Amino acid sequence: MSRFGRFANLSVWAIAAAAFAASLGSPKTAVGEPTRTFTVVSIEVEGTKFWIPSTLIVEKGDRVRITLLNKVPSDPNQHGFAIPDYGIAEVVTRGESKTVEFVADKAGVFPITCHLHPAHIGGQLLVR
Repeated sequence: MSRFGRFANLSVWAIAAAAFAASLGSPKTAVGEPTRTFTVVSIEVEGTKFWIPSTLIVEKGDRVRITLLNKVPSDPNQHGFAIPDYGIAEVVTRGESKTVEFVADKAGVFPITCHLHPAHIGGQLLVR
């Protein structure tokens, strides 16, 4: 292990912890339409790529705002974030962010996938 290896693992865990905290979403607003805000980060651990947090939980009728960050250091430098049931398909380039917004108007569990590189990044949107 390089002298930085231990620190690299700590930064991965720090990103994961921050992303988990973001998965809780922001509270509903008192005035107007409820909004749930998330920051979802694409990371790589030992060659496996993840969107963290991988499960987003909202209420039916919530406005959802998701900021996407690609922190994967290896190639390719772009990853997809798609929720097909909501018509969302974004390409996120390393070092740039994207924001998606929609109203969670259907209850259920909806897959989150990478539409560019199938099967290596996934998750779910749970609408109660």
